[in-house]
Amino acid sequence: MADINKLIRQRDRTLGLAALSFLLWQGAQLAQDIGLELGWSDAPQDLFILIPLLVGAIGWAAASVLFLLYASKVSRTRTQSVIQDELFCHNQRIAIRTGFMVLIGSISLLLAADLLIDFSAAIALRALLIIGIFTPLATFVLLGRGGEGDEEEAA
Repeated sequence: MADINKLIRQRDRTLGLAALSFLLWQGAQLAQDIGLELGWSDAPQDLFILIPLLVGAIGWAAASVLFLLYASKVSRTRTQSVIQDELFCHNQRIAIRTGFMVLIGSISLLLAADLLIDFSAAIALRALLIIGIFTPLATFVLLGRGGEGDEEEAA
């Protein structure tokens, strides 16, 4: 049972790393796009965009490698059916539903914002991409943290 809890914690940490890394990486690219659209010249703020972009991209690559390592551990220990229990499926459904609702709300806000300010479709699509990927990942990680204390109290 301790091995299963370790695998669940590894999965949640890797998902958290993936969510934060993706937010940094794509958020920095969104900031670059907005800067180009506003006509900002090459200035010191580029360094403030470049550092999160590199950290996020490296973190996203690291999370991908960690997912491969996690998958091999789960395959080797044959614990996938135990890890993907009813709570996992419940949290996964809530995370996907929350991500979908936030994405629909964001589309509505972007449509309303388009009436007030002018921005390119690339900026809107990148913002929706960030929201559509980050929200379900972060929701799933946060829901998983809520059940962590219950497992440790039961043990």
